[in-house]
Amino acid sequence: MLEHIRVLDLTDERGLMCGRLLADLGADVVQVEPVGGSTARSAPPTAGDGPGRSMFWQVFAANKRGVALDLDDETGLSALRRLARRADVFVTSMPPAWLRERGLDPDTLRASHPGLVYVAISAFGRSGPKAEYADSDLVVWAAGGPLDPHRDGDRPPLRISVPQAFLHASADAAAGALLAILQRGRSGLGQVVDVSAQASLGVATLARVLAHAVGDARPEWHRKPVARTDAAGPDAARTDQSGSGAATPNTLKKWRCKDGLVELHLSMGPAAGGFTNNLFGWLLSEGAVDERVASWDWRTMPDLIARGELTDADLDEARHAVREFLATRTKSEVLDAAIERRLLCMAIFDMADISAAPHLEQRGFWADVPLGETTIRIPGAIARVGGDGQPGVRRPAPRTGQHNDEVLADWLTAAAPDGPGRPGGRTPGGATTPRPLDGLKVLDLSWVVAGPLIGRALADFGARVVRVESSRRVETARLMQPFHGGVPGVENSALYGNCNAGKLGMTVDLSTEDGRAVVRDLARWADVVVESFSPGQMAKWGLDYGSLSRENPALVMLSTSIAGQSGPWSRLAGYGNVGASLSGYQTLVGWEDALPLGPFGPYTDYVGPRLALATLLAAVEDGRRTGTGRYIDVAQVEAGIFFLSPQVAHHGADGTVAGRRGNRDAVYAPHGVYPCAPEGGADRFVAIAVRDDDEWLRLAEAMGRTDLAGRADLRTAAGRRADEDLLDRQIAAWTETRPAAEVERLLQAAGVPAHVSASSADVAADPQLAYRGHFVRLPHPVHGETVVEGPRYLLSETPGGPAGPAPTLGRDNEFVLREILGYPDEEIARLTDGGVLT
Repeated sequence: MLEHIRVLDLTDERGLMCGRLLADLGADVVQVEPVGGSTARSAPPTAGDGPGRSMFWQVFAANKRGVALDLDDETGLSALRRLARRADVFVTSMPPAWLRERGLDPDTLRASHPGLVYVAISAFGRSGPKAEYADSDLVVWAAGGPLDPHRDGDRPPLRISVPQAFLHASADAAAGALLAILQRGRSGLGQVVDVSAQASLGVATLARVLAHAVGDARPEWHRKPVARTDAAGPDAARTDQSGSGAATPNTLKKWRCKDGLVELHLSMGPAAGGFTNNLFGWLLSEGAVDERVASWDWRTMPDLIARGELTDADLDEARHAVREFLATRTKSEVLDAAIERRLLCMAIFDMADISAAPHLEQRGFWADVPLGETTIRIPGAIARVGGDGQPGVRRPAPRTGQHNDEVLADWLTAAAPDGPGRPGGRTPGGATTPRPLDGLKVLDLSWVVAGPLIGRALADFGARVVRVESSRRVETARLMQPFHGGVPGVENSALYGNCNAGKLGMTVDLSTEDGRAVVRDLARWADVVVESFSPGQMAKWGLDYGSLSRENPALVMLSTSIAGQSGPWSRLAGYGNVGASLSGYQTLVGWEDALPLGPFGPYTDYVGPRLALATLLAAVEDGRRTGTGRYIDVAQVEAGIFFLSPQVAHHGADGTVAGRRGNRDAVYAPHGVYPCAPEGGADRFVAIAVRDDDEWLRLAEAMGRTDLAGRADLRTAAGRRADEDLLDRQIAAWTETRPAAEVERLLQAAGVPAHVSASSADVAADPQLAYRGHFVRLPHPVHGETVVEGPRYLLSETPGGPAGPAPTLGRDNEFVLREILGYPDEEIARLTDGGVLT
């Protein structure tokens, strides 16, 4: 789909995946390295000895051609600048000062090539109060908000044990690049795409970053979890109704089975309680629970608790029955039952389970690439795409300088993509050009988080998005915290508001033929349809791609689901916590001496939309050039595994099964999250990462510990890793008497990566996010005002953002039917009176 696009990739491990995604979608991506090789070539995990053993490099540099240039020499720089003049997209994660010194900054490169799309990936953004902060994956994870909710008892918050922050940013960068490419098709001009990893990570908090801003920053979110946050008591009206168990303590979500662990949240409430009913139906059929317990309707459980009809003892009885039963079942049996009985109960997979899964084999997910005299298996399909647009791996990661002659001959003998640029961008009067997706018509049939985030991104950049839901089955996200003023209600969820800002909203009962007829009319109007129903449901309604594309051949349709539209797991129901279980994340968060915690919330709900959006935008770009429609099938499980590609490849190379390691790192030491002085009754922590020996000496000096600085055995990373227990105790003793913000200031001034483990209040007041305008205040018909996150990438010429708040239920019914579909008043009245628009 992107075979006409040339990408020059000057990234290290912080941006490497962006180019991989664009290459998978068809672009010609040339990776630029120094003559000694990229630092990404040594990024963990590594298998064996010698060059090329970094699994990180092997998976995220795959599909690219490679050139090696001396960028401290004018000859090498001149060659790079000439390549940049032939590129459509230039991607970099190098520091701005380094780029300016070499004439590789956006102003210099775009002066001779106005059509260039310049994509800059960084920890905090190209400019602003924290732009020069020392960074690491852990520090950015702390700054963006996902670290703080990862709590297991009274110990410090936990990271995911393998780097993730810059992968989120890299995927966002791919989408930002494609938005700029689409805009260039209108104006002839490129622009700068500024991607902040910190801003990217707000999505991974399930809107907790908005809690303080909307008045729902509960203190318990920043203290050790209490034993019964989902049981009876004064908070019964606020029981966890998410389905993903985001607000439920870990001890109530992890269960032992015969050969491993199971992820299970006993979900309750109208949106997800039916899954728990199915679970107890299974137990009853096996004689593992009595009829009294099996008869409870978990859809109404919050009301039963609030009225005192069920007690803690009753819930303990139910949990005991589940615990005893699961102990007799294998992971395979649990997975089979989840498919057959529609359970939110899932076996927790590790890298060995993933590598052996028949479902992934049948889906054609893997690619085998050569590595020395052997081969390794890597994730090779970020999505299933109809026609000739299927993403895939066409070549292995390049050797250093492997394609120098080939690329120089190929690119430098071709004409530049454009001349000096055509008129466009900002007009003389100061008005801006249309946004990249102005005129794009989108029908959004998705729900909760993974699907709606895709439509939200499209709406931010100009698409007219019509969101269809029903009050007969209330959208799960409407029942999920944080709530405005801390009060639950279908119009009060900041999560729903964040995922759906800028959309038009309709309520349509799809169980009726009249309702489905309305949706068919909308599909004829639309350029894009996004849906997240259970696989097969759209076909039952006659709304599958085959049916809709017969009347709209140029339609691009994207289906997002847990495990995809085909294969043995395709009938799986659930949320991103189920996806996180099958993609390996549940095993990668936690302390080594305790049960795995798993990532906060439905983790693959944060990953899947990023890969889906890039694929969808590539299809839109292809459609504008060719008029071709596409069907896209995105599986959350596969998206999650793609973000763990290095760990999967590592298992394939030498059998290593990645595991949790608390907050420690494979390379950096010391590396952890340390207690600070409490503030306002809340526990406070700071993340600290030492990347090299000089930073260690600066940390020791800032702590006033000349004794530690003087120890020869601690002057190497290997020596520090050998004594990490001691170092963690010494650092914690220093931090625990100081405010977290003070520790951050002291260490950043010394050039040591450090950041407060940011609460929602910290994020709301963060000067860097304020500088970027990341939080957007919008008028709201119920609350007067609401707050949502802005886009995760800033486009210099066509900045995006929500045009208005998320719709209240049925807000735009008449507008859509009358103004968009042209229905006469009598037809609208008939549908309304017939209960179709509910």
